[in-house]
Amino acid sequence: MLVRMRTYLPPLLLLAAVASSQADPQPIVTTDLLKLRTVTSIDVASDGSGVVFVVHAIATEPAADDDEGETYSYRSHLFLLDLLDIRATPRQLTFGKRLDREARFSPDGRRISFMRSDEEDDDGAQVWVMPVDGGEARQVTWLEHGVTSGSGKWAPGSEQILVRSMIRIDEMDGVPPFASERPRRTWDDAGPGTGSVPRPDGTRAEIRRSLAENAADKDPVVISRLDFQLEQELGGAPQFGHLFLVAADGSDADARRITDGFHDHGAASFMPDGRSIVYTANKTPGVHPDRLLGTDIWRINVDGTDDRRLLWIDGYTLEDPQPNKDGSLIAFAAQQLDEPAFRQRRLGLGSSEGLDGGEPIVLTPEQTFDASVYDFQWMPDQTAVLFTAAVRGGFPLLTVSPGLLEPASIVAQHDGQAIGVRVFDAAAGATVYAMTTPSQPCALMVRDSRGQRLAYDLNPWIADKVLSMPTEAWLVRPDGTRVQYWVMEPTGREAGTDYPLVLEIHGGPSAMWGPGEFTMWHEFQLLCSWGYGVAYCNPRGSGGYGYGFQRGNYQDWGDGPAGDVLGMLDQVMLKDWVDEDRLVVTGGSYAGYLTAWIVAHDHRFKAAVAQRGVYDLATFFGEGNAWRLVEWSMGGNPSDTRYRTIIDRNSPITYVNNIRTPLLIMHASSDLRTGISQSEMLYRSLKALDRPVEYVRYPDSGHDLSRSGPPHRRLDRLNRIIEFFERHVENSRPAPFER
Repeated sequence: MLVRMRTYLPPLLLLAAVASSQADPQPIVTTDLLKLRTVTSIDVASDGSGVVFVVHAIATEPAADDDEGETYSYRSHLFLLDLLDIRATPRQLTFGKRLDREARFSPDGRRISFMRSDEEDDDGAQVWVMPVDGGEARQVTWLEHGVTSGSGKWAPGSEQILVRSMIRIDEMDGVPPFASERPRRTWDDAGPGTGSVPRPDGTRAEIRRSLAENAADKDPVVISRLDFQLEQELGGAPQFGHLFLVAADGSDADARRITDGFHDHGAASFMPDGRSIVYTANKTPGVHPDRLLGTDIWRINVDGTDDRRLLWIDGYTLEDPQPNKDGSLIAFAAQQLDEPAFRQRRLGLGSSEGLDGGEPIVLTPEQTFDASVYDFQWMPDQTAVLFTAAVRGGFPLLTVSPGLLEPASIVAQHDGQAIGVRVFDAAAGATVYAMTTPSQPCALMVRDSRGQRLAYDLNPWIADKVLSMPTEAWLVRPDGTRVQYWVMEPTGREAGTDYPLVLEIHGGPSAMWGPGEFTMWHEFQLLCSWGYGVAYCNPRGSGGYGYGFQRGNYQDWGDGPAGDVLGMLDQVMLKDWVDEDRLVVTGGSYAGYLTAWIVAHDHRFKAAVAQRGVYDLATFFGEGNAWRLVEWSMGGNPSDTRYRTIIDRNSPITYVNNIRTPLLIMHASSDLRTGISQSEMLYRSLKALDRPVEYVRYPDSGHDLSRSGPPHRRLDRLNRIIEFFERHVENSRPAPFER
């Protein structure tokens, strides 16, 4: 279905719109990526009078000096909207070359806290506070390593703010309660803080001190950890998140640390009386933190006393504790640990008195709601919990009450299509959320006693664009598996004309796509603008369809999911506009894997693009920071002979001799989630076989290049994919451009 986007205009503006309405609709082009704006956080004032939200965008500026062209950089700023006046427009609160995020009203409604980082900040974000009615923002934290996401929560009295910051193990007092994993070394034998003088030609102790100081500067990085890879750099020594309290007025530059020990403390919230804090941690004694999975809920007084484990469920990890208004109950997320790759993330509820108040319960049991919960919070009336979840191609906004244990939908569709609710908040009868639809990448919506309304159109330029709308269908596989999929026609499709088709595949493998998927909105529309149809599905192993479906790819990353994807393609090829001789395929991460797997087993494609994929699971076990997926999905690791055959059988590199489809391989040089040797092994193997292959490696970028990498590289990536396809499909359609 094709639609030209138009918005309603009041009668007085109709005359001025005549010329515009008669103009040709504009195609989506590559650089439209630079125009996209999205909401990344929302906070409604406790009295429901207003909402503060963060808008994330890309800024375009002339290149410095005499260089031609433009430079691009990310910006995030705060906006304030009056919710009492339905005609109100948002007012921008912060400006400049900054990333401002996670804004929160103080309980008294007079101030807003937020996290800020500038382009020059090497030590991460700090917390700032600004008055709601205008005035300059004031920095209130100066922590050496900055603050982490989730910082900036107000104490009930509006006088203090809770933050979290990382502390390196060598910066902490005392000796860790777990053994050093360096062979025949202990924590206290020549660390940087020992009494020896560092000398490269000294005694054994002095040499060790010299080596320790070099390692402290990461020159070189000494690795003895199990989890030694971050996203784009090596992890070095362990770090632990600790909780701090700071004065909200900035009167005291020193943050007061309230947690202690060699443990990570996360996801903290004040109890309503302001006297204590609940947080998550795993304090299993004697175990290195890299070997711990899961957390329990703990409670500590604001003065650092009475730190105790409060809630736990054997065999589960409990996360993100959120007390209700009277402090009697705590909502949390819970997930079983026996099969982390497949178990659904559920909502739980426990007493603030701990297990003395009764065993915790699950609000979304598998019997009534077999889906993974994402964000959640208490409803304003405290009778239910508001949450989002991955459900059959959408991220609806739902609610569930402790009495019913039966989730109900608040909003799930727009114009008959599943939506994606990105962020939300609710207070005093007002619910505000940001949603993605096929016709709008991000819209700020309000629901209150006056109904539902569009409060802010973040991307009004789309009104003059011609878009392709997805159509939904289902496929039943021979084994009975039902697969949901969508098809988008080329924009401007003419009857009787054949068009090329792009088979797009999602990663994860437990991710889920649908019409409300923001990360693919522009790419899908761009491909349609170039004259390609787009087909995508959620094969077995995807999220959104329950535990059984997600576990459907256990020890089967290749044949089963590929069969689902190709089965969908067989159905789509029955459409009279699809040219069966001009099919192409692409995907990233696990979908890079599946792209390579497919072209090694099916030769109908004219071209393929495998992005940031894994192709040799045995190597991936050692190279990627997502290495646990091998154990969780294949049953064991490559050194275990019981599983090595399974791992090799599921590795695309095993079938590289069968690949004859022209293949573009793309990877980012700093990607430590999947690792570039994956792509280089595939490329070298194909090149040695003299197969048609090309390899593109982006510098100084990580696994998320396509979603959050440097904007100019994101543009390059899109155009390289399209250009590679264009070489092989003989597309006669002119390139889209702004008229």
